[in-house]
Amino acid sequence: MSEDPDNSGAHGPAVFGQLRRANLGKLRRRTGGRMALDRPVTEQREAFSELLELTQIGMPDHQVAQLELGGVACLRLTPVELRSARELVYVHGGGYSLGSPQAHRPLAARVAHRVGAPAIMPAYRLAPEHPCPAALEDVLAVWRALPRATQAQAILAGDSAGGGLALALSMALRDAGEQLPAGVVLLSPWTDLSMSGASIDTLAENEVMLQRPGLELMAGRYAGGLSRRDPRVSPLFGRFEDLPPMLIQVGGHEVLLDDGRRAADKALAAGVAVELQVYAEQVHVFQATPMVEAAATAIRAIATWVDALG
Repeated sequence: MSEDPDNSGAHGPAVFGQLRRANLGKLRRRTGGRMALDRPVTEQREAFSELLELTQIGMPDHQVAQLELGGVACLRLTPVELRSARELVYVHGGGYSLGSPQAHRPLAARVAHRVGAPAIMPAYRLAPEHPCPAALEDVLAVWRALPRATQAQAILAGDSAGGGLALALSMALRDAGEQLPAGVVLLSPWTDLSMSGASIDTLAENEVMLQRPGLELMAGRYAGGLSRRDPRVSPLFGRFEDLPPMLIQVGGHEVLLDDGRRAADKALAAGVAVELQVYAEQVHVFQATPMVEAAATAIRAIATWVDALG
């Protein structure tokens, strides 16, 4: 496991506080306040999608096709240059209640471009209309619709809530005795919806959007009537034995730093081949921000890790 592969220099807490407040102001102006916690979830989704449009800058060329797998609508992204026989199954984030394959397409396209493989993005059902285990059932249905030979070579990936879903899916496949992916890539994964990680509070000042009240709201939406420590909700509390090789990337200043670190620790203790990469001074899902040098570094590291799987 490695710490701080992108040591981009030191900035004090005061500087980061100023940057955070400036960025938060820009985001509020961009969304017109529609991301506020008291706004209807439909407005929050629209505003969130508008924010992610900003990440389309420099998005690599690729083909986009709509398809259905296991009764679930999906996007398939195909890079211009293919250099791998693998497929990516990429599960988008958004706190289980926001986001979509289309909104998260820029990040998935960058990962697919570097890996040189197509990416399938499931449009899983969102909370609160569809609490857990609806999203897990959807990504499981998509996985089961893939040919077994594709599954055996596939890389299962996801960011934030999508990372939590990817981990929960891996556990469900193992428990059912089904084909596991060749590897799992988790970007800033949300693995503990009980919110017990200390970094949620100690690093909150560094984040532009993620604060405990918003996380609590989304966690409650997704958990529904289930315990937040149910492994389907919070895979951190599941069994890690016999899972595939795993790459976990987190930002050194992000509120979910402890979610990633603790998942890596449990995987390592269970005998799973896991690599934890902590990127200095980066925040939640920094890989999605094309203007940040660490984003390109991290995505290249994903391709290097996938190549090393053989």
